[in-house]
Amino acid sequence: MRRTAGVFSLVIAVLLGASGCSTMHKSDSSALQGTWKGQEAIGGAEGSCSLVISGYALEYHGADVNDWCKGTFMLREDTNPKQLVGVISECPDPQYVGKAVCSIYKIEAGTLTIAGNHPGNPEVPASFDAPGARKLVLKNEQR
Repeated sequence: MRRTAGVFSLVIAVLLGASGCSTMHKSDSSALQGTWKGQEAIGGAEGSCSLVISGYALEYHGADVNDWCKGTFMLREDTNPKQLVGVISECPDPQYVGKAVCSIYKIEAGTLTIAGNHPGNPEVPASFDAPGARKLVLKNEQR
C-alpha cells in the first residue's frame, strides 16, 4: 500500500508540474492545443512543417516524408525561456524511440516558436537561434 501511495503521489506531482497548475497562472497547455503549421529553418534553408497537439500528445511532420515523430510532452513554464520536454514514442528511426527532446518555446501574437536539441541531448538550447538546435515557427490553424 505504501508503494502504491508513493507512485500515486509521484503521478500527481508529474501531472501538476506538466500542466503548470497554479492558482495565479494559466498554463500554456490550452494555448498549445490544435494544429500548427509553419516553417523550420534547417541549415540556412527553410522547409514546411506541422505540429498537432492534443492534450499532452504531439505529432510532428517535417518537409521530408521521413521526418516525423509522435510522442508526449510536459511543460516547464517556470523557466525563462519556457521549456517543452518531449519523449518520442514513434518515429522512422528506432534509435530515437524513448529519447527525450529538450526544447524552449514562446507564444507571441499567435505564433509558436520552438527550438529543440537532438533527441537524447539533455541540454536545453541556450536561445532560439542556438547552433545545432532545430527551430520551428508556426501559426495555429484553428485560431
